[in-house]
Order: sequence, then structure tokens, then C-alpha cells
Amino acid sequence: MSTNADDYDYQRYAILFVDDEAITRKYFRRLFGDKFRILEAEDGVQALAVFRQHAHEIGIIVTDQRMPNETGVAFLSKIAGDYPDIIKILSTAYSDIDAAIGSVNLGGIFRYITKPWDIPQLEINLRYAMEFFTVKRERDALLSAKMQAMGNVLISSRLAAFALVPVCARIPSRNAAEAIANFVQTGVAGRRTGSCGDSDLRSPEWIHLHARQIELATALEHRLPEALQPADLSARTNSLAAQLTAAGVAGLTAIQENSVVRLSCATDPMPGLLDALLGPNDDPGLSLAAVAVLAAFMAVYDGGGVIRRIRGEGLTLEVSPATAPAKPSSPGGETVKWLIDDDLLISAALGLL
Repeated sequence: MSTNADDYDYQRYAILFVDDEAITRKYFRRLFGDKFRILEAEDGVQALAVFRQHAHEIGIIVTDQRMPNETGVAFLSKIAGDYPDIIKILSTAYSDIDAAIGSVNLGGIFRYITKPWDIPQLEINLRYAMEFFTVKRERDALLSAKMQAMGNVLISSRLAAFALVPVCARIPSRNAAEAIANFVQTGVAGRRTGSCGDSDLRSPEWIHLHARQIELATALEHRLPEALQPADLSARTNSLAAQLTAAGVAGLTAIQENSVVRLSCATDPMPGLLDALLGPNDDPGLSLAAVAVLAAFMAVYDGGGVIRRIRGEGLTLEVSPATAPAKPSSPGGETVKWLIDDDLLISAALGLL
């Protein structure tokens, strides 16, 4: 901890001061209001309401123990589990000190102070507590950023494994990387509408991660040749509809207008399928369904088609022939280019766009 008070903004986070005596609250505010940002409550019940309203602003709670309606420890125990990092200080009369000490673990109390206060020492304690809380928040933010960066690497590796399946298994497949990118973007779009919940792609399971990646890539290797068997784009579009139905889509309709086929259903399986491929969901049935749908996407793109998601409730996909002329490229060259320039896709997979 730094000994230089100028190194910290002591009003960056607030102190919630809880005491049933108005004169005590006034005294605390007069003593420390210039140095700290202070919120007040007169008992544990009101303190809980104030805390819920300002939880993201509060760094320290100083509460009296003996109050009407609810004791300080009873109040602190209600928030200790969900907010363990907030610094909790119990103010208690000397005669109540044994009970207070016995309740320290219950409320997750950082320390206790006895009445009457030693003002200089109390200020030192408050400064120390605020510095401790601030440094901890900064450390947690840095750790979160590092974990997110690691998550980027892991998801990039997982997507690269899928893109390299046709190359490594010598399966003739064009536009594989583009198909995978479209699959990811379609799933992310559905997740953002909230139609299928908010899966957390930022927290992949670390244990067995490599084995999981091999398992999914191997499943795609086995599934892709079957998806590529239909000769034309129309048959591959029908296969995509069949795989979406097998993935749990009910009431899927397919309407053809000229060369465009519109697949529509009231429910959207794409966020869940994306979570099975990139996120923490390792349900075997859902994983196989996700691999099958991904293989169907790859087959459509290999057949010269493109898939476009239409905004709206549920899931609506338009499958149409590609309008741009195909550029000559090898599957390996296409994949390598994609691996070098995949920041946009990774950002989409993480839901950052």
C-alpha cells in the first residue's frame, strides 16, 4: 500500500455509513465528507435498499452493530456472498465486542472498530480500506483483460481446427473458412437478440480443452464427407434444413422464390449450437448436432451458395447462389489467409461487435 495519500482518488468509490443515530451520521459526514464520498442509512433495512441502488459505486461499508429492525451483522450477512470484495467495517460498543467478534465470519467483516472512535486511527483505517479496495478492483480488471485475451486465443484455435479439417483430412471443400465465419456470425446475431439466452463465450472450460477441440474437429472430419455428398446446392440446402430440424428446430418452413430458399422457424437454435462448439456447453447430443449443422453450412458454401441471416424473431436464413464469381484458390491457401486475418471473426464470436 502506498503511504502517499495523493496516489489515490478516495472519492472514486463511496462509503456507505449505517447508524441509527442521526447525530452520529452527521458527525461522521462532518469528519470525513471532504475526503470521501458518503452514502447514509439509518438501519439495516434501509441500508440494504441503499446498497442495492448503489452497489456498483460502493467500496466500503461502515455499519453500527446494535440498531433497531436489523443488526449490522445481519445486514452484512445478506450481501457478503454476492459482494465479497466490498470492505466491511463493523462499529460496535466495547460491551458488544465479544458478540461482534463472534459474527465476523458471518458478515465477511474486514475489521471492527469500537466506540467511542479514535478519529485519527479511524481515518487511517478508512484510507487503508479504500486503497485496498481500489487496488483489488484494478487487479481484477487487469486479470479480466488477460483472461479475455486468452479466451481470444482459445476460440481462434478452436475455429482454426475446424477450418483445417478439410485440408488435413484431404476432403475437397471450397470456402470452408467463409462458411465457418458465417456460422459464427449467425449464432452471435441470434444470441444478441436474446431469443436463446446469453451463453458465455468468454469462459471456456480450461480442463480438457485440448481433448475437447480434438473431439469436435474429429467429429467434423467424419461428418463433412456425408454433408458434401449431395451434388447440387438445392439438395445441400434441404440437408441444412434437415440438420436444423434434427438440432431441435420445430416447425421449420422452406419457401423458394426464384433461386433463393428462405428457411424460417419460430425458435433459434444457433446460439446454443455456437455455445456447444466454442463455449462451455459440452452436451454430447448438442455437440453432434452443432457439428452436423456446421458441416451443412460448409456444404452450402462449397456448392457455391451463401447464407444470409434475416433480422427478426426466431431464425430466418436465406440460402442463395453466390453472385460474385468464385476466385481460384486452394483450401489450404484460403484457410491460411483466414487464420492470419481473423480478428473480426474472433471479435464477433466473443460478442464484442
